[in-house]
Amino acid sequence: MNPANPTTTRILAAALLGACAAALASCNIVTPVAYALEGPGQIEAEYTLPDKKTVVFVDDPNTILPRSALRATLGDAVSFDLMSRELLTSTVSTRDAIAIARAASGGDANNLSSNESIARALDCTQIIHVQPVIFDLAGRSDIEGIKPTASVRVKVIDLEARARTYPSAELMPDGREVTASIREKDSQGLRTRAGRAQIEDELVAELGREVAQLFYKHDRIDLGKNLGTRRK
Repeated sequence: MNPANPTTTRILAAALLGACAAALASCNIVTPVAYALEGPGQIEAEYTLPDKKTVVFVDDPNTILPRSALRATLGDAVSFDLMSRELLTSTVSTRDAIAIARAASGGDANNLSSNESIARALDCTQIIHVQPVIFDLAGRSDIEGIKPTASVRVKVIDLEARARTYPSAELMPDGREVTASIREKDSQGLRTRAGRAQIEDELVAELGREVAQLFYKHDRIDLGKNLGTRRK
């Protein structure tokens, strides 16, 4: 048998993709076929973090997050991700940053001390400031069902340079907005405290991953999150 001609191979691959798309459109699983043939592609890091002792501080003056514990969960999720990829060598618990901020403000969550004061109290030279903007478990939906969605604004501040290093204050004065959503959920889960808590935890975990990905190269498509969803 003669070796396959590259042009012929590409034509056959395109024909296979077209046939699969037509056959599987009713199941809404075309994306895995395209992924297998073309690959996911990757997104470059938006900013390379200097490897300095860092604290991720989740500042929620408007109480966007429904449980205060979610602030620590979100911040630590970002820290752990960055450390596991060896982008940062040393980080401080977000819970410690929150405790210092509350103590400095006399326990008033709406009168938190400055980022610089918090970081210096923790002997950090870099702070990743995360401010929640949206945390919506049920208000966003489509034909698949509800789609819990959250967004935050992110800034990186270098205490040694006494300056914001990411993003550009001129381009994004309020910070880099990051939005995350999780797979469709049955609205029944929102009717119990335990069900809501579980969805909140899942959404915060996804949001933490999205924030961390600002700082490292990653796949454009997450197979575990976006593939295999079927319309009924």
